[in-house]
Amino acid sequence: MVSLNTSSSHLEAREMKGLGDVMFRHPPGTFALTPASAIAIHAITDHQSLLHGRGIDWGSGVGCLAIVAAKVPSVEFVLGLELYGPNVRTARDNAVCNGVAERTDFLCSDSYAPRLPDDREKLELLAGRTEFILANPPSSEGDDGFEFRRIVLRGARRYLVPGGAVLLNISYQYGARRIARLAEEVEGFRAEGLLSSTDWQPFDLERDDLLHCLEAYAAEERRGGLAYTFLDPLHPTDAPTMSAQAALARFRQTGQSPLTKWQMHLFRWRG
Repeated sequence: MVSLNTSSSHLEAREMKGLGDVMFRHPPGTFALTPASAIAIHAITDHQSLLHGRGIDWGSGVGCLAIVAAKVPSVEFVLGLELYGPNVRTARDNAVCNGVAERTDFLCSDSYAPRLPDDREKLELLAGRTEFILANPPSSEGDDGFEFRRIVLRGARRYLVPGGAVLLNISYQYGARRIARLAEEVEGFRAEGLLSSTDWQPFDLERDDLLHCLEAYAAEERRGGLAYTFLDPLHPTDAPTMSAQAALARFRQTGQSPLTKWQMHLFRWRG
């Protein structure tokens, strides 16, 4: 589906379910499309009926999800919220290159808090008028790594219409109990299940950011938090799972990354 080089990602029309070719440029020093981003795009292309009217892309990066969503015929407009200024500028350029500049905008924003007064007004116009929210959050710092998912849903309540959809990336390693508790922790949402998933893939610990995540997960387990769930890379056909602590120990002993699945889940705002 995706061909990559160091500065751009190309999604071919034959895999885009009628949405045409898409090309994204990436600022120097940032990732091209990760498996998490790719499966989020799959969720959009495979479930276009969930998307219509106005949407928000929380943590929009270089605009990948917002731009693909804006190509869905029933979508009127998508507003991207992104903390990193160079990504905002690149996302606007990417929207122009993909022919959706008039159906998208991208704001420099810390979660649902745009930095500029005019941008805060733009976001406020979507309060109670947003049909869907897209989010592929990173792991959060200083907690169980899951807090950004809670923040996405808590903030979404202000913007979504009753019945509005949140397409939220939650990868397998967070564990079924933590995922199941999310709709209980953020009142007003109903979890409607899995939209898309990769097969088992390495949680690539050659990436410093993912190694840092695993170390934080192991620390959370030692504090008594809920366990994380990885697949043992040495015995994948037997499907034994590993905690974060066990996965980290195995990596330090053998250099092998544990396995996970990158996944998108659907939550519905009851209003």
